[in-house]
Amino acid sequence: MSYSNLYNLLQYNKKLFLVWSTFIFVTGCKSPQCFIANMSGTWKGKTSGEAVSFEQWNISDWKCESYGSAWIIEESDTVFQEKFELIAKEWGYEYCAHPNMTMNPTCFRLHKVRRNYLEVNNFQHDFPQVIIYHIQGNEVHITLKGENENHEKIEESYSLFRQPH
Repeated sequence: MSYSNLYNLLQYNKKLFLVWSTFIFVTGCKSPQCFIANMSGTWKGKTSGEAVSFEQWNISDWKCESYGSAWIIEESDTVFQEKFELIAKEWGYEYCAHPNMTMNPTCFRLHKVRRNYLEVNNFQHDFPQVIIYHIQGNEVHITLKGENENHEKIEESYSLFRQPH
């Protein structure tokens, strides 16, 4: 291959890269990896009453999965604790929660993902049946949806704020 052919090939690839990266930027990343990277870190916010809720998201070594923990502190006591993971399966992604550190997780299938949005569902679970994370800047809005035993719709929402490293 001559130098001029190599130069033309590199110029073509540079243009192709610019077009492709502009497309990704404009349309937004719709992969779990983008959401995981955006959610990575520690988040904190008030829940009901005087309780304070925390979530810690960590990127796995594979970069396409995440694991972490959530806990609620009320009057210096930890009143709730769970570990969670967003993991790749053969059919897609699952968000699995281990409330109160149980060995048997409750898993939710990935329904929709974008850079700033994650929605998972498990309609066989009592509550929640749908979990939504919506990141806006340094704030994440978390919504839990479902039905009670009388088939009445329930929706709980709260916000957490990104904490400095």
